[in-house]
Amino acid sequence: MKFLSNYKTGALYAIMSGFCYSLLGYFGITIIQAGSSVYNMLFWRFLVSALFALILLIPKYQIILQSPRTSFNVLLGGMVFYGTSSIVFFLSSLYIGTGLAMVIFFIYPAIVMIINITFYKARFSKIYFLAFLIILIGLVLLIDMQDLALDIMGVVLGIATAIFYAGYIVASEKISIDPILSTLMVSIGSATICFIAALIDSSFHIPSGLNNWFNIIGVGLICTAIPILLLLKALKYIDAEKAATLSVLEPVFVLIFGILLLDEKVTFIQILGTIIVLSGALMVLFHNTPKTKY
Repeated sequence: MKFLSNYKTGALYAIMSGFCYSLLGYFGITIIQAGSSVYNMLFWRFLVSALFALILLIPKYQIILQSPRTSFNVLLGGMVFYGTSSIVFFLSSLYIGTGLAMVIFFIYPAIVMIINITFYKARFSKIYFLAFLIILIGLVLLIDMQDLALDIMGVVLGIATAIFYAGYIVASEKISIDPILSTLMVSIGSATICFIAALIDSSFHIPSGLNNWFNIIGVGLICTAIPILLLLKALKYIDAEKAATLSVLEPVFVLIFGILLLDEKVTFIQILGTIIVLSGALMVLFHNTPKTKY
């Protein structure tokens, strides 16, 4: 990516990360519908992701022994923030559906800003707040109102998902570590907490069937290891709040994949919502500011 500026490289990584994450609901719900619990599905998801990252690290295995304390902190962050947010998101989806759960989840860019303002005295251009408001309006329009379910527990879990994931984004920006090693540690930490949850839930089992394993490998590679790696690379070039805001393009990709893979119908309101989300994301994309050092 030497032909792109650092800013454009970071923005591209963030958008590509959102693109990969957009298939998470498809693969995840398919696995759950095949008889797996949320916890068991997520354990195998993160295990595949960890194995993939470990393979990538083989040529430069020396870095695994570098900064063991930092690596352990990243592992704990994976357990506390990333793994927990993944569990809570799917639990929220079971209450209120993936559409509404996703809209609530995507308040996390605002939470990232609040964390940085409160704890790191960061200052942001007003363009971020305007863009986020525009994006939120677009996300609401993407919800299929005919399938809308509103449950207080689902909404609370959705907000908790956003809080935990925002914590992961901020922590990832503050910790300096090789992106592949970080992906490995985050995946191991997330797999650990999901394994414990599956044991407590008595739902742990080894999946069977070629189709099941195809979906597990898909969710582990395409929707976990690769987007984590891309996001971590993005955070080397752009601020956490910019990366978070650009990632809201994910629901647009979800809509596109729903049309292509599931033959879903799209309403005029959803098309309008897509245009609004894209408009907000483009406002952030073309607001070219250097990465801030707190």
